[in-house]
Amino acid sequence: MRILFKSVLILDSTSSYFQQKVDLLSENGIWKEIAPSITSPADTKIDCENLRWYPSVIDLRVHHTLPGGEFKEDWSSLKSAAIRGGVLDLVLLPTGNPVPQQAEAIQFIRNQSSELSYFPIAPLTLDNKGDNFTDLYDLHQAGAHWFSHGSGSLQNTDLMVKCLQYLQTLPVTLVSRPISEGLSLYGQIHEGLQSTLMGLKGIPVLAETLSIKRDLDLLRYVQSNSFGNGSEGFKLHFSCLSSKESVDLIRQAKQEGLPISADVAIHQLIFTEEDLADFDTNKKVNPPFRTQEDQDALWNGLQDGTIDAIVSDHHPIEVEMKEIEFDQASFGVVGLETLLPALLQAANQRNINAIDTWLHHGPAKLMGIDAAKLSVNFPSKGVLVAEKQVEYQESMILSKSKNSAFLNHTFDHQIVGVVNGLFYTSF
Repeated sequence: MRILFKSVLILDSTSSYFQQKVDLLSENGIWKEIAPSITSPADTKIDCENLRWYPSVIDLRVHHTLPGGEFKEDWSSLKSAAIRGGVLDLVLLPTGNPVPQQAEAIQFIRNQSSELSYFPIAPLTLDNKGDNFTDLYDLHQAGAHWFSHGSGSLQNTDLMVKCLQYLQTLPVTLVSRPISEGLSLYGQIHEGLQSTLMGLKGIPVLAETLSIKRDLDLLRYVQSNSFGNGSEGFKLHFSCLSSKESVDLIRQAKQEGLPISADVAIHQLIFTEEDLADFDTNKKVNPPFRTQEDQDALWNGLQDGTIDAIVSDHHPIEVEMKEIEFDQASFGVVGLETLLPALLQAANQRNINAIDTWLHHGPAKLMGIDAAKLSVNFPSKGVLVAEKQVEYQESMILSKSKNSAFLNHTFDHQIVGVVNGLFYTSF
């Protein structure tokens, strides 16, 4: 199978063809030829105006609803939504019911698709209850290299420090979505002016920063008492930062040399608390949208390397839990299909280039996997994007759940094709 892509602007910042227009010829899933003009015969020829080439997306945070949540997302809809968004590598949170906490479950998830790569996060405790540990080593041996407490943070300090003590001897990543549950109880949106105007209980920034400070202190304690048994491959990863204070804490800890990393959800880079004035439950997320100052700090954190990656935080929610009163609605948005178009639009508005660092190369480094390389004799893998205004409608969503924060939003880029080795999908 030979596929020829004509006159494509390369926007992979690590490629020697960066910001050049070239032809790309893929043969049997491998780049056969890359040149200003290719006249070789091909089975399929892709020739459209204003085509752009980006590395495929690696999404470090996808809420996994399987098993038990097939009515919200099943394997077929998850794959379709991911491919539609150019997401070819997915890190899945241990949020199914029952929780995938056996070695066989980890292996089962990893083997689900030949078109995508699934990387299951293993739970720290049985059923994510925060009581008894899972078989951490067996799960690691089965292929789990990331661990978390469901989608959140272990509230029990003693359990958290024990997890750090054990896992820091292995080349793994412990993920924490920083939240102090006692401070966020019954909270609906960011604690500030908008929560007062809307008459809703707020979630303070302190609920996030207090958790980060605790985990950083525990990491310092564990490292200072590791007696040289710590693994160089161990990392503590903070997911879904939302505030300026959080960015400052992570920046200081990185300068200190602590083995940490961080990500931010795409919707935090686009919406603020003011976007909730209309009580749109599709924009109800946790952590909540915060202030413009917080959002600017998140962008600054990305640009100076404090934040390593941007994630979708894809979280399918059934319609019955969104089309109700705001304070009763569930938190979460779907985002696999809109991660790349939303980031392209937001980055353009801020005159920011090289977004592939946050969607592909940075995440690949964190995961310890090979990043895509646009070079002859390397696997064909990437996303074709065209400049085209498209109003995002519910009917376009391939996920089973339709709780997108971008409904009726007009994007100025559209994904028109996805290549992954022998697989090519056009839209």
